[in-house]
Amino acid sequence: MAKIENAKGRDPSTGPSGYERLLGNAQVGQLISKCQAAVISSGNELEVILEHALQRTDGIAIGRVNKERRIFKGIKVDADGKTHDIGIDAVIEKQGKIKLIELKDGDVFDVKKVAGEVEALKTVKKHLVETGKYKEEDVSIHFCSFNQQDKDQIYRGAKGLIPKGSAMTGSELCVLLGISSYEGLIADRRSEQPGNLDYFIRELVKIPEIKQKLKDLLK
Repeated sequence: MAKIENAKGRDPSTGPSGYERLLGNAQVGQLISKCQAAVISSGNELEVILEHALQRTDGIAIGRVNKERRIFKGIKVDADGKTHDIGIDAVIEKQGKIKLIELKDGDVFDVKKVAGEVEALKTVKKHLVETGKYKEEDVSIHFCSFNQQDKDQIYRGAKGLIPKGSAMTGSELCVLLGISSYEGLIADRRSEQPGNLDYFIRELVKIPEIKQKLKDLLK
């Protein structure tokens, strides 16, 4: 899990953040901005954790492992006719079947982003089928919410935008990757939580207005 104290947060020189406008305190706004940055970093960190946990890499592309197998060059064509690469978070091939996987740390997704990711997955699937190497039924697309074990919740978090049958839990992904202990990975990440909470509270009470309000509330 990423540490809040290592996160940069929003650059104050760019002006007040939405958090500052919401709460009326620049220091609190900056602290929450650091929390948001740490959440994003935790998502990026997840791929690295999975890379290190791999026992085998054949047929698996994730993060820096076999990266070239999950980057599909020049297969997206925009309205101007320009071509672009499409990168998929994870690609797993086994026994002639291939799974295209978008990996999420949480289970509530940015609707606009999800719509684009669904389109990207469909484009890659179409490309693979058109190569003649795979049949339509050999290629499947998936959205994995690593910390969620309820597929219905994954669908709800994606606002119904992901195709039926595409929701994948973190434990299912670990099985596909040959990682034996999903619960162990979760426990290791949770070990950072107490430190993050302590840091957040310490930084919060350093803010004079907050410190006084807490004193008033605790009287």
